[in-house]
Amino acid sequence: MTNPSTFVLVHGAFQTGATWEHVAAELRSHGHSVHTPTLAGHGPGAPLNLTHADAVASLVEYLREHDLSDIVLVGHSIAGSFIAKAAEHVPESITRLVFLSALAVADGHALADEFPPEQTAIFGMLDPTQGVLLPFDLIRERACNDMARADAETIFGAMTPVPVAYFTDKLDLRVFYELIGSGRIKTSYINPVNDISFPPGEYGWEKRAQRLGPLCRILQTPGAHYAMTTHPAELAETLIHAGRD
Repeated sequence: MTNPSTFVLVHGAFQTGATWEHVAAELRSHGHSVHTPTLAGHGPGAPLNLTHADAVASLVEYLREHDLSDIVLVGHSIAGSFIAKAAEHVPESITRLVFLSALAVADGHALADEFPPEQTAIFGMLDPTQGVLLPFDLIRERACNDMARADAETIFGAMTPVPVAYFTDKLDLRVFYELIGSGRIKTSYINPVNDISFPPGEYGWEKRAQRLGPLCRILQTPGAHYAMTTHPAELAETLIHAGRD
């Protein structure tokens, strides 16, 4: 039996903490404590005039309000940027950051800068008052490529727009990279084997994992971008391996 850990599972764009329901149940069945917050700017009716810093602030507030410590902080997809910035505020509370199919944004970049150029241009043409929600065909073929169309439609049907600024705000990540460079915070990267949300190569997961330092623990797990939906038991087991000392 692995020593119990405190997992904080942070959802990606367009979703809420509910996306972790099945994984959280698996982790709890192994004796772990699990939190699944919904960040500001996500969910039906959420304000769309927020900045990236507002989402980070809501996560930091959640960690402090719940007096959490010795946290395994997991970020899915764009939440890699949220957990990185949150770590700058509460490094003493975190034992490990786990990036699941997540963006490890370069210092000074915006999230949009981490996308292939033909996709980056789209963010500059969006109406901030309407937020951003990627089209179904892109979600279906890139992120839901390992599931039936009906299941992809269910996932997409629960999605809501998020603030455009989450993708366009430039991020100062100097403190974050100092924290992992000095070894004060350890990192893990989980790559679902069928995840093609970003094409292999220059924009693939390997480059993101490399940014997290030479001692970043790298693991693979079954599934694609939404492995928490298609393979919750396997993902929970991988998260346990990713989070432990």
